Amino acid sequence: MKIIEEAKSKINISLNLTGKKENNFHQLLSFICFSNFSDQLILTKSDFFDYETHSPFQKIPRKDDLVLKTIDTIKKYLKITDLPPFKLVLKKNIPLGSGLGGGSADSAALIRLLNNFLDLNLSTQDMINLGAEIGSDVPACIISKPLIAHGRGEKIIELNYKNTYDLLIIYPQINISTKEIFDSINARDFSDKNLVEIKDWIESNSDINSDDFYKKFSNDLQNIAVKKYPVISDILYTLNKKNAIFSAMTGSGSACFGVFNQKEIDLAANYFKKNFSDWIIKKTKLNDF
Repeated sequence: MKIIEEAKSKINISLNLTGKKENNFHQLLSFICFSNFSDQLILTKSDFFDYETHSPFQKIPRKDDLVLKTIDTIKKYLKITDLPPFKLVLKKNIPLGSGLGGGSADSAALIRLLNNFLDLNLSTQDMINLGAEIGSDVPACIISKPLIAHGRGEKIIELNYKNTYDLLIIYPQINISTKEIFDSINARDFSDKNLVEIKDWIESNSDINSDDFYKKFSNDLQNIAVKKYPVISDILYTLNKKNAIFSAMTGSGSACFGVFNQKEIDLAANYFKKNFSDWIIKKTKLNDF
């Protein structure tokens, strides 16, 4: 028996800070889509528990490994000390500290995987609630389709938004701590956003296939990250010069993305690969489900 689950990378089309900290979390509102740049979890039956990570990146410290935290959370949810044995392999492609939500995507994929493997019969909302105990981005990654996340990120509203785009992801090999960026926020970074109006606007204007759609969106963390890591600004400038329909940093960075027309994306990808061979440069699809 083998079960495979994809963990898609999270792309914050917008991320706006809407309020002060509550219980150490900032309040936010984010329009999120997902790309085919993914990690992969593979589960097979085994006589004992085994967990392997295949990754070009530095090994994740056990205390920070959301896969292990997810297993512990599910055991607590089920009120048992051990799960039936299985072997789990994580094929890690999404870089750490990039703002692409790789750890959260892995956690969410494992919740879906174990729901299947263990016949838990968890509803989507059950899985979202479980994910919220693990991390703020996990609920969105449970869905892995266009949505608005709000609160501290754990509240989800799915969107009727089916547009598919060519996407270029640029990661300049800078691991940014989310805590570092959020600790730099002050009151002037907050903005009022009407959740219902934004949902209605996205859904009623989803037929617009140009920057007229995207120019409504912004990432309030981007300017904070740029002050600390100016290369982010250089990446965005270059994406725009290479005719991106829209470009932004995702999450708390440092990965940036450009939405492109198909005929333009190869020229942009080749430029970055030629000039920044040590960066991660990934051509992929947005909302290809």
